[in-house]
Amino acid sequence: MLNINLQPRTFMRGVSLVAIVVVAMLITPVQGTPIVDEVNMMQGGGNDDRQPSANNTTYWLFGSEAMDRGHGHFFFDENNSEQGSSPKGYGYKTASNGRISIDISFRMDPMLAKDMVLELDKVIRGTFYIESYGLTGSDCTGGNACKEFTVTFKKAGLPVASDTFLTGGSGQETINWEFAVAENMTEWKKNQDNIEVQIEYEVQADNSAIGCGTVFDCSAEIFFFYTHPDQNRDNAATNCDGCNSNMVFPILEIDEPLPGEEDGDGNGGSNSESTPGFTTVLMLTSMMAAAVVLVPKKNKELEE
Repeated sequence: MLNINLQPRTFMRGVSLVAIVVVAMLITPVQGTPIVDEVNMMQGGGNDDRQPSANNTTYWLFGSEAMDRGHGHFFFDENNSEQGSSPKGYGYKTASNGRISIDISFRMDPMLAKDMVLELDKVIRGTFYIESYGLTGSDCTGGNACKEFTVTFKKAGLPVASDTFLTGGSGQETINWEFAVAENMTEWKKNQDNIEVQIEYEVQADNSAIGCGTVFDCSAEIFFFYTHPDQNRDNAATNCDGCNSNMVFPILEIDEPLPGEEDGDGNGGSNSESTPGFTTVLMLTSMMAAAVVLVPKKNKELEE
């Protein structure tokens, strides 16, 4: 009796059709959804005002009241205090005798998320607001001088510029720092060349004057004023409205990534979000092809 079974061929055609459809789906670029586009925009800098641009060039400094940590970025909300920064608007240290010192680094947070180019030979300007009381510099006793107010500008953790400023130790002072953009400061690659500003300073209590410790308070004191809304500053101990420490950069507008720049996944610029990897496509295509070949072979063995 002749028995004709059409099911194997029907199944084989089904597998072939599935293989074709899957491969077609894999090699077709996928259009980003609104959610994916939003995430990609945030990862690439997007509209984050904390990131630099040719129209957003001021790097604002924020830090803790104890001056043991700091950070910076390119956005200053004049109505709301910066999260994680001192609610008083400044950092403060004091000691009734001996020396007090600060060593605080203002690293960019969030990290540089898009390439930045500074114009060669143009000026970078830093403005820092402090208030100090006590002996400074060579006036300090004990055989060695106090560290003067020192600012160091770093790229990817490495110093590229530094300067020292003399201070009086007798009240509020404004430190103005200007230096030209050198060759090693022009190109800043995202996720690598993060901005950092380090500030070091030392003041010693002056107990040599008559009445110190009894009639007069001769403690050493250091105030460092952060970027902060004036209406939110605590002026009980000091008053320095408008004292928003910052740095201003000569940033150029760029349309393309810097040479040799890789994308966020380190794929050398390939658009992995819209096109699947070649290896993945090849592997899945081979698997589907193997399924198509094995099915008829097995059916043939059954028929025999």
